[in-house]
Amino acid sequence: MATTVTKAVQRVEVYGDKRVMVVYELTIDDPNDDLLPATSNQVAHLNPTTVSVDDEGVETTVATDVSSHDALVQTICTAVWAE
Repeated sequence: MATTVTKAVQRVEVYGDKRVMVVYELTIDDPNDDLLPATSNQVAHLNPTTVSVDDEGVETTVATDVSSHDALVQTICTAVWAE
């Protein structure tokens, strides 16, 4: 059997300035490996907007894309960032 990686939302925190912090729990398992399963945490800090600066120093602000995050996180961000 192959190694599997499971990613689950452990908790979500929302701050007054509309920042969202997500803590994911990652579990790596392989039934043929006696040292597994192993777990670790991954933290994501999300803001309503993302600012980028090009080579000429021009700033661009766009809405933060959360489509790669868990559906629960997407729903929370949509609700918190609604105006």
